[in-house]
Amino acid sequence: MCEVVLPCNYNPLDCPSSPPKSRLFSILMLYCWQREYDKRPYKHFQFKILDFEERIGRRYHCIRDFGLIVNYLLKRPQISVSITGVPISNWDSHLLKKFAHSLIRAWYIELKLCRLPLEFFVMMRLNAPSMDVCSLSLEGTPLSDEDVRVLREFLIASQSLRILNVSHCSLTQYNFAMIADGVYKSKGVRTLNASRLLGISLSLDTEKVMSVVGSLIMHNGLEELTLEFCELTAQDMEPIAEYLRKTSSNLRRLRLSSNLISADGAFFLMRGMSIGGRLELLDISHNSIGSHGGEWVSRYIASCRKLHFLYLHNNDIGAFAINQILLSFKKKCKLDYMSLYGNEFDSRSAMIVRRLLDSEVVLPSELDISYTYDESLQTYRVVPWR
Repeated sequence: MCEVVLPCNYNPLDCPSSPPKSRLFSILMLYCWQREYDKRPYKHFQFKILDFEERIGRRYHCIRDFGLIVNYLLKRPQISVSITGVPISNWDSHLLKKFAHSLIRAWYIELKLCRLPLEFFVMMRLNAPSMDVCSLSLEGTPLSDEDVRVLREFLIASQSLRILNVSHCSLTQYNFAMIADGVYKSKGVRTLNASRLLGISLSLDTEKVMSVVGSLIMHNGLEELTLEFCELTAQDMEPIAEYLRKTSSNLRRLRLSSNLISADGAFFLMRGMSIGGRLELLDISHNSIGSHGGEWVSRYIASCRKLHFLYLHNNDIGAFAINQILLSFKKKCKLDYMSLYGNEFDSRSAMIVRRLLDSEVVLPSELDISYTYDESLQTYRVVPWR
């Protein structure tokens, strides 16, 4: 039996000789499906188990159907491979080996919400020197300690990998350190997404996690870092803010949505950005920075010389602080986009937005809010602009 939990309950001793009555699944059908979502030369493969079961009319079979997918990938090498929700069995080692071989020439690999056996990571590690992958996404795929250990060796051995996504992979504060070590020792990883870290039976020790992250960004030169849903607090922002103050900082995009950084965390980040002036994107939405945090944003935003994208939605920022942020755009706005919806607004906020948009100091595409005249209130009010 397979080591992973398979929804098909595959038993090699009790496998039907012929599949149940349903639509025929073949390589030709995979090719026809790819023509629906892709364009010539059809080099971007996608497979989602829910779409498969809906269109075929039966449950996915982890050996028979997976074998057809592997044969298709071997016959038609792809630039990108995206597979969602598929449990991969280690019962047929030869099939697993062929699957790993079919990914050698792919530049972008996404195995989302899959169940991957340890043997798959071992084969990836053996093929690492010859693989062309530059982006590897394992979002939502559970990783055990042994999986993480082999994945670390793959990161070190890979010559081409630049982007790693291990968000929502059941990583803990303990095996995350192994991932960080692999990224640090890798030859080219510059983008890391490690959202939703867990503390297992204990509360997540964010201080130790950020100690590892601080050391990583100081020595590795990451250009993009995403740590969402990690329960980070204001004190945890100090190592990142210290690095942002450096004019030699390589960090360009920082996503910290859905944490607990509050107003003090916003202060640390904005002050560091204003001194270093290198960050281009900052996402601190859903962090409850409040009106006090909004005031810190309005104070330092004009000094963030290279900031192009700022996400502040759903932060409980009061109308007075929102007005201060909007009034900071007295000159030509440098931001390409700023999100503010989900905070508090008043009639003065709507009047400021109206002046900014009508004078073209800010374009409608650069804000997620707009204004409208409310006849019942006899004044202007803010409305979302999606």
